[in-house]
Amino acid sequence: MIVKGDVTVLGEDIRFKGKLYAKNSLTIKGYFRGYIQAPGELRISPVAKVEADIEAEKICIEGEMQGNAYASKKIEIAKTARVVADLHTDDLQIESGSHFRGTCVMN
Repeated sequence: MIVKGDVTVLGEDIRFKGKLYAKNSLTIKGYFRGYIQAPGELRISPVAKVEADIEAEKICIEGEMQGNAYASKKIEIAKTARVVADLHTDDLQIESGSHFRGTCVMN
């Protein structure tokens, strides 16, 4: 795990299962399964695979994500993303070319 400024990075070589509570923003580049709570931005990189329930201010999904996502401000799904999830947010952006299966509740 690397901390760059106010962002914690779980590298590509990391496989993590459990509960993760971040103090800052978080970028995941490896595999994660469990629960994540981050007060800032959570970024799931294009090479990442995440199976989790997530709570964050902003969630940017560029890789694979399964589970439930709760963002107090915004969820962004990039064209490289593959998402099977139920989303809860005030603002949702889905880029053309992405794969999304699930529901979205707009607060």
